[in-house]
Formats: sequence, C-alpha cells, structure tokens
Amino acid sequence: MFVAYLLYMHDEYYDHIMPTIGIRFRDENKYDPDNVLIYFNLYHQRLIERKMNENDLAVTRKTCRKYCGEGGCIPFDIDFGIAVTGIVDEDHVTLPVRLSVSAWDEPNLHPAYNQSPTEMNGIVTVRDLIIGRTYVLLRYSSYEYVPTKGTSNDFLLSKFDEKHIFVANNTIYIYEDPKKIPSTGSVYYRCVSQSEE
Repeated sequence: MFVAYLLYMHDEYYDHIMPTIGIRFRDENKYDPDNVLIYFNLYHQRLIERKMNENDLAVTRKTCRKYCGEGGCIPFDIDFGIAVTGIVDEDHVTLPVRLSVSAWDEPNLHPAYNQSPTEMNGIVTVRDLIIGRTYVLLRYSSYEYVPTKGTSNDFLLSKFDEKHIFVANNTIYIYEDPKKIPSTGSVYYRCVSQSEE
C-alpha cells in the first residue's frame, strides 16, 4: 500500500491510497531507478506499471502531473507506505494460502461520495498439500489472534472464528468461504495439518 498525489488535488500529504501488487527489479537488495512498481488505482480495473524514479513516479506536491488513471505520483519526501512481506510462522507449520476476493475495487466511504461498505466473496487456495492428509483451514477476524509460532495444535487451540476441515485429494485445494468478507474489515487465513505427522 502506498499514498499518492493526484493532479488537480491539493492535500498536503496525499490524495489517494493504492495497493501495490508487485515490483519488477534486477536486484531485490538494492534500489534501481529502473525498478517498476505494479499497482491498481482502485478506480479502473487495469494494472499500472511505473518506474520508481524521480522522473516518473516520485515527485513533490507541486510537480505532480499525473491523474489517478495514470497512477498518480508518490510523495518524494513523505513515507506512508506499508510493505506486506508475508506471514510470521517461526516454526513453519502453516501451508501457503492465498485469498482472492470478488471485487477489484472498494467503496469510497468518505461522506462526499455517500458509498456504503460491501461484502465480498472469498476464495482461498491452499498449496503444498500431501494427498490423503487431513487439514484445517482457520479463519481469523483479527491479526491479534493469529499465532506466530507453535505447533499445528497451537493453531487449532487459538482464537479463530471459523474452521474448515478437509482431506487433500490433490496438492492444491480451493475453498469458497461461505462467510462474506466486509470491505471495511480484514480476515486472515492459516492452514495446518489436523495432526502432527
């Protein structure tokens, strides 16, 4: 996530928040002005790709010349960005889980827009399963309840909201969660083996 200035808007700090979905780089440990930031602007259903340099993306409030459809501009001297680099699982007991939601955008809850929150469908994909083994997919409504270490049993005894038990008949499992995901909230999924094997 990062904040952006937009042409013809005037907030001192930022005008819009956008989700980054990737970075194309030559060296992940070193800044390169030719690195490319890949993101959505939340108004149009298309990817935006911009070079991460002062000539294209990083500017001051006065020098921003990009509309939202062009991806706006990242404030050069202000850093409100957030990087999500993965989950914390110190003992490596959880399996890779990916959540896809039914909406690519979200309502603008600012009073000037008068839009209401929505509920989204969630599709969870679990990978690296062992065929024939029983697994439990856990859903949490707060990151505060998600364990960051421990055994599968520690996860199963944690404060999850919902659980879904399944037997793997393939190395990948796709689950359509019947419980909706509010656009104003967040959910967290972890998948563990039902028993220590």
